[in-house]
Amino acid sequence: MAGRWRDWLGLNASTVALLGTILLVTAATELWSPLVPEYLKALRTRALVGNERIVLLIGLYGFYRDGLEAINYYIGGAIAGRFNTRRSLLFFNVLPLVGPLILATWDSVIAVFAAIPFIFVWDSIAGPAIITVVGESLSSDRRTMAFSLQAIFRRFSRILAYGISAPLVWYWGRINGVRFSAALAVVFVIGAILIQFRYMRTASRDTSRAIHQPLRMLRSLPAELKRLLAADVFARWAEGLAGPLVILFCVPILSGDPARGTALYASVLLTIQAVTNVVLYVVVGPLASREGFGKKPYIGVTFLFFALFPIALVVFGWTLGAAGLVLAFIVGGFREIGEPARKAMIADLVPQETRTQAIGLYWSVRSLSVMWASPVGALLWIVGNRVSEGAGPAFTFLAAGVVGLIGAVMFFNRFGRTARSTVGR
Repeated sequence: MAGRWRDWLGLNASTVALLGTILLVTAATELWSPLVPEYLKALRTRALVGNERIVLLIGLYGFYRDGLEAINYYIGGAIAGRFNTRRSLLFFNVLPLVGPLILATWDSVIAVFAAIPFIFVWDSIAGPAIITVVGESLSSDRRTMAFSLQAIFRRFSRILAYGISAPLVWYWGRINGVRFSAALAVVFVIGAILIQFRYMRTASRDTSRAIHQPLRMLRSLPAELKRLLAADVFARWAEGLAGPLVILFCVPILSGDPARGTALYASVLLTIQAVTNVVLYVVVGPLASREGFGKKPYIGVTFLFFALFPIALVVFGWTLGAAGLVLAFIVGGFREIGEPARKAMIADLVPQETRTQAIGLYWSVRSLSVMWASPVGALLWIVGNRVSEGAGPAFTFLAAGVVGLIGAVMFFNRFGRTARSTVGR
């Protein structure tokens, strides 16, 4: 019986090691990373910088982060494809130690931008190897369930992180609270390295090297994967336009005190979103893993909710206040309903001989396309405020909704006729 449960959940030594690593590294990042926009705002407010410059700085932060993700996805696919997944993941786990150490010891805007390459490196640089480990160690009909379990662990780690960081920010303020959270993140990452060193077994590498020919490899991707990528870019543009600025919109609605508003944002809104994610994964994961049951409808619904979340924020937030933000973040939680299915679909479609490199290229192209969204969102915010005081969020969030709807329509138009996925392509 226990063996059947392990098989159904896609559990073996390597996937369990991944779960432990994901739990700790994600918690280490989420302890403070969602609070960076307010942290930057607090630093610049202390230096008496104007509101428009703060918004532009946050837009630049999103641009910088997405650009680094594009580089890291590409490098991660190349390294893991060349040197094998086990060695690569162990090396990748060392990098997140540097960023929190910088933040914990230096409270400066320069420190934030110096730390970002190391702080957000793990999800992007390790992502291709993680998908390869699941693809290599599990059959096609078990992959969606494995990715669902990983997603659940990510959300549990976020709930844990928000429960720790919110009291720190509430008590110590936005600057010192984030710095203390960063120091604790170092401990979590060390634990992840120990788990992975002890239990990771899968050590596969690509049989063919093509990462030095990105255009050729991109052209060789299956047409269905290219269509998924195009729709994915529009959905992530919706996220990028609004994402870094969401906290600036929510904090004043939650509390007149910035530190308490930031703490409430983490402990209430982000936790509600993570809990919604977990509930959906528990329900949808088994359904999307059933033999012959289509992954594509869930992916399409995911793209639709990428469009609806920013619209819900501005509509519910302005009409219902804090209660409206709660409703909006429940809507935001639905953005992840098809994320495990999307990863499983990518694992099914990529060329097997260059699997890890192709996954890295897919995400790198997506991030390069999306990196411009954050500064555009910041400019829309500023233009909106100049047109009418306080209209900046409406300009940015409604534009994000329109872009997201384009991606959802594109996906359903291209995949609607073949809604049922063919397993094991």
